Amino acid sequence: MYYQLATLFGLGRLPGGGTWASLFVLILAILSNDPSNILIFFTITTLIFGPSIYKKSLPLFNSKDPKEFVLDEVIGMALALMIVHLFSDIFGSFAFNLPSYVSNQEILFFMTFTLFRIFDISKIGPVGWTENPSIAPSWWKAWNSSEDNEYMAVIGDDIVAAFLSAVIIIIMLSIYLWVL
Repeated sequence: MYYQLATLFGLGRLPGGGTWASLFVLILAILSNDPSNILIFFTITTLIFGPSIYKKSLPLFNSKDPKEFVLDEVIGMALALMIVHLFSDIFGSFAFNLPSYVSNQEILFFMTFTLFRIFDISKIGPVGWTENPSIAPSWWKAWNSSEDNEYMAVIGDDIVAAFLSAVIIIIMLSIYLWVL
């Protein structure tokens, strides 16, 4: 059962499993009447149960950060979408010129998904430094000197990717609102 949860019922075993897991969260958020409920649920449950699932499923994998383990992508994607959703709810007076079958929030969610996957796959800057502190600049190592926690190393890059993608979307949306 822990293996099924760790791989999100087999999505992690597919090629590009992290993208499939992120897409799963995106689709659920878009299909939900109130995305904040589903995003809060995913974020909190994976943060609470993720460490236990990770520890109990780790012997079934070949590394300490297995590609098949996709709960880190679930946490990151849900967190990024939740931040963007909250911001767009607070400053919801924007309207893109879209066909009636596409909502403004769906566009923001797709953009967030794309940025999140770019950051998570490429490991640009702080995302890569969080995953592998040995490549980080000395100021990052000094700031990020904490105890060696395997699970935090696994999910840390996804959390940083979530914040970076949400911040970029918020900046883009702020510029859009400011220009209008």
